[in-house]
Amino acid sequence: MVRILRRIGIFALLVLLAGPVRAQYTRLSAWAAQTGFNPAAVSGADALFLNPAALMNAGVTGPRLRLMELGGLAGGSLARFDLYNRYLAAGRHLTPAEVDRMLDAWFGSADAWRTAGEAVEVTPLALTHTGWWSAWGVAWRVRQQQRLWMNRGLPDVLLKGTEEPRTVPVNGEFQAMTYHELVVGYARKLNPDLIVGVAPRLLLGSHYVRGTMRSTVTVGTAEVVHRYAYTLDLTGAASELLEGFDLFDNRRMNEEAGDGIARQMAGLRQQGWGLGLSLGAQYRLLPGLLLGASLTDLGFLRWKNVKRHTPGDSVFAFAGVQLDMDWLRTEFDNDLGAYIEHQLDSLARAAYEDVRVQETGVTTMLPAALHLGATYWLGGTTRLHATLSLGLNRTGTNGARVPQLVLGAETRWSFLPLFGGVLTGGDGALMLYGGTGLQLRAWGLRLAAAGSPRSHLMGSGSRFMLMLSLTHVGF
Repeated sequence: MVRILRRIGIFALLVLLAGPVRAQYTRLSAWAAQTGFNPAAVSGADALFLNPAALMNAGVTGPRLRLMELGGLAGGSLARFDLYNRYLAAGRHLTPAEVDRMLDAWFGSADAWRTAGEAVEVTPLALTHTGWWSAWGVAWRVRQQQRLWMNRGLPDVLLKGTEEPRTVPVNGEFQAMTYHELVVGYARKLNPDLIVGVAPRLLLGSHYVRGTMRSTVTVGTAEVVHRYAYTLDLTGAASELLEGFDLFDNRRMNEEAGDGIARQMAGLRQQGWGLGLSLGAQYRLLPGLLLGASLTDLGFLRWKNVKRHTPGDSVFAFAGVQLDMDWLRTEFDNDLGAYIEHQLDSLARAAYEDVRVQETGVTTMLPAALHLGATYWLGGTTRLHATLSLGLNRTGTNGARVPQLVLGAETRWSFLPLFGGVLTGGDGALMLYGGTGLQLRAWGLRLAAAGSPRSHLMGSGSRFMLMLSLTHVGF
């Protein structure tokens, strides 16, 4: 039975690989974290991605070079560790009433969606130059993003089973993509207090998977009926992996297209292209108060040679397993578990293995976002930051269309920078962030981390971030 449930779980995950996200993580950089991800306070390479007008924020004229910046985040409203520990960690059987209480706290209504995702970005190289009245910059960044959305239907079916008759909507979406950005930015002072900037970019896509599923499961007294419709879009090695993957013999998964998937997700195979644009402005309201606003990730990616999978059937009905004693004895040597597993596999194959495949092109939007920020100098190297961000669409790192607020501060003691703050809103619980580094004349490095102390504090779902900027050199 354990093996059967494991296979059901694998099947459910595959079906969920059959779509999209909204969060506002435009830049995963320790230097950006130092400024509270603030469009009024970032500089250098971060300005190219968060607010191109901030290219003028270097403080001195001349070139700046960044090498090997890495950042990652994971989490979302699905990551409720408090509910998992309370209801699931002990491994005991839950009553239907307990399942309902858990899902009410976790999801709310049957129409509500919860999300979890991850994003990784690497900026191998960025070069900027600041003059008296203008600044420019170029950078290369690689972004990998994926996110899952689901309603409460799947855990309801898996945890309650057939204990009570009901009809449950089981819906899910998933999206994953990897792409390179080649960015050029330019900023110009219109007057001593007002700066505007623009940063167009060329996008080269290397990995794309998207799926959506809409279905209902009806549990009756005599049978269980799954009515479903889904689409699953795959490019390159991801499609090759599915073709080599046997849902009913998952040992083959690691034997098929593994190297191709790794190379594709690392960005070594081009599967699409696109264009993007970021716009920004800065205004000095008072001698110590700087305001900033930006629109980021306006653009699209056009994926080629996408294989779209749709089901050949739309209904799976299960009314039990027929027990053939002669076959059990002759073919399975009286192994009842192997017999039942074979029967379930045969039923599932008949319902789910018939898939239609067609090749098409797909256009996806970048995770566009609006950012507003303010930074205030208290004196010396001490600044206060406030940032408000809002995802404008449902793709990439955008998880929930809820504003995200960051409040932070930074200072420096000799060669040791210190910074920290709080981040609330978006698609999860409150996060605390902080970091430090080294600053030796024109050379510096930064390390930053963030996390949710509790998965239900001022929001729902834990989130975690880690960022490292290895080298920043001024000339």
